Amino acid sequence: MILINLLPPELRRRQGGVSPLFISVVAGGGTCLLLLLLWLYIIVIRIPNAERLIIEKNQELADKTIQAEAVLKVEAQILEAEDRREQIVGLMQRKVYWAHTLDDFATMLNGPFTVPGFDVRCQDLTISEAAAVPGARRPSGGKEAATVAFLVKWRYKLLGKERQLAGDYIKSFFETIKTNRFWTEHGFAGIPEQSYKGDTPRPNTKISRVVIEGDLDWQRQKIVEDQVRK
Repeated sequence: MILINLLPPELRRRQGGVSPLFISVVAGGGTCLLLLLLWLYIIVIRIPNAERLIIEKNQELADKTIQAEAVLKVEAQILEAEDRREQIVGLMQRKVYWAHTLDDFATMLNGPFTVPGFDVRCQDLTISEAAAVPGARRPSGGKEAATVAFLVKWRYKLLGKERQLAGDYIKSFFETIKTNRFWTEHGFAGIPEQSYKGDTPRPNTKISRVVIEGDLDWQRQKIVEDQVRK
């Protein structure tokens, strides 16, 4: 027997398969649910975590900034101390002791001289800092060294017993200075008679002596050692 469905096509029961409308509704609902869950995840978890992380990082940045400022302050103090140390070391290196030098100078004036028969007196003595003579060398040799120098200006007077020996007196005077420890051990430059301009001996009948007077300029140098930062 043949069965005939007399219902209109729109009312006939569909046989098999899933309705596209149902699939669309389910897919749309799932998408909305996923979007809702994602939104909740961002609002509830991610944003608070990000805000907390920002606060922590800001606090860490503030702490590190304070530490960095403290380190910079200490570094500035260290640099200041090193500069002060270099200044002190520089002053100490430039310091020249004069007590032994002047003592040796006074001893030298008392002789003995290579030619006897005359005495030496210092009438005036002035010591001042001066520009160093270029070309100073270290005692051990090597390259030119930095120096500090002093100018020693003084006026001498020789009192001799015999007028005819005036030239011998002045010659003996310089030869004795040249070999004396005062000249050889205290850093004097050049030779003792380098600034000698000659003299005019004059007799002094009151004391029965021949008088020889003149001015000398001597330069004393000290090598300044290189400063090494430790």
